[in-house]
Amino acid sequence: MANKINEPLTGRAFEFILLPLSLMEIKGTIGLDKKTFMDYLRLGTYPAVVGEMVSAIKEDILQNLATNYLYKDIFMFESIKSPKVLEDLLKALSLQVGNMVSVNELSRLLGISRATVEKYLRLLEQAFVIFRLPSFSRNPRNELKKAFKIYFIDIGVRNAVIGNLNFIKDRDDVGKLWENFLIIERMKKKAYQGTLGAHYFWRLTSGAELDMVEEENGKLTGFEFKFSSKSVKPPKSWKEAYPDSEFSVINKNNYQELII
Repeated sequence: MANKINEPLTGRAFEFILLPLSLMEIKGTIGLDKKTFMDYLRLGTYPAVVGEMVSAIKEDILQNLATNYLYKDIFMFESIKSPKVLEDLLKALSLQVGNMVSVNELSRLLGISRATVEKYLRLLEQAFVIFRLPSFSRNPRNELKKAFKIYFIDIGVRNAVIGNLNFIKDRDDVGKLWENFLIIERMKKKAYQGTLGAHYFWRLTSGAELDMVEEENGKLTGFEFKFSSKSVKPPKSWKEAYPDSEFSVINKNNYQELII
């Protein structure tokens, strides 16, 4: 619709971003237990998937969503002439969740120009398939400034793209799923609460890092997302650089306190 409407709507329209269901919404309507939560970590939270009771049908709905939406609607939206390149890019991004993304590396991997990589990344962002998490820096020399990571708006779509809908106990990428899922859930929570803030990741050239940094009204909170309940301390360099900041570890035992 955005491509077909030529008349500006400035001052005459409000924009609402409707993300997949949040855990807040799910818990408030149908409830949330450990088993269903693990299903959301595997299959995501698109309404049609959440509303279906049969696991096999949930998987069929998700596969259909991923193929029909990603590989048809988006291609038509921009008249993509090389759909396989976009498919390959999406698969590459799926495998790099939680890692810094290099446009140059993706360009070499896919055999396309940097400009085309950037165009496709923007297209996937506009279609609410992925989002960028930029690096946080207050300009110390040792902080990364222009780096970014890519995460998926819905983790089920990411899993469908790589063809892995296995149960959590049978996966070797639980850490990536957990990080992606909780970052988007935290962002949903803040958006639905109407709080203004920004989200980043933080990393030093030495390798010290935080999964996510939340900045709200000048206040900084660092987050680490760990599926296990093992105790984690904030990097010493983070506390030295930002002594007034807060720090939280979100694991499978306390996620409801900080996400819902």
